[in-house]
Amino acid sequence: MVSEKPCVFCDRTKIEKQIIHETERYYLIATLGQITDGGYVLLIPKRHVSCIGAMEEWEIREIIAETSRINFCISQEYHCYPVMFEHGIIGQTIQHAHIHFVPAPLRLTERIRTDFPGKEMDIVPSLDWLRSMYLERQEPYLFWKDSRRELAICWNPPAPPAYLRIIIAEMLDCPERGDWRKMEPKLDKLLWSETISRLKKYF
Repeated sequence: MVSEKPCVFCDRTKIEKQIIHETERYYLIATLGQITDGGYVLLIPKRHVSCIGAMEEWEIREIIAETSRINFCISQEYHCYPVMFEHGIIGQTIQHAHIHFVPAPLRLTERIRTDFPGKEMDIVPSLDWLRSMYLERQEPYLFWKDSRRELAICWNPPAPPAYLRIIIAEMLDCPERGDWRKMEPKLDKLLWSETISRLKKYF
């Protein structure tokens, strides 16, 4: 029997160089594969859980507070309200819940609706609703908030790995950055290192 590959996000040593801020329950890290020229971060729960929708109610309350703080910090430093998204068990390259924040003024909803015609899509008022709906449906999802600041969910679309990363890279005219594994290492290290130094002062 082949054992499962260890989870990168459950091993602090794998991400410690990228940590911007850490609490008792969460990491905020500068991600590998910076699509923009810096400012792209991940919020990662320390507890191993498959997606944000599967988290406990009290964890969601903390996530809401953390996301508000991150949105403020990025908008202050990069003068752009970030796109926020999660591959809710669809297209995850690491099978551990994490929310992406990308400083880019993009509208994703129309693109996602075009890519997955006929798939059910919901606009929701908060992350609490995402949790409630996921607990009821138990279906994979894509979740995002774009420059309109609406939270949206698309249920069980046939999305490829890293789909939301890929379309954001395309919309920013840098499709070569869609796959984080193919980023030029020296440039990427420069960008995520700079992201850490620019955002640490807010925490």
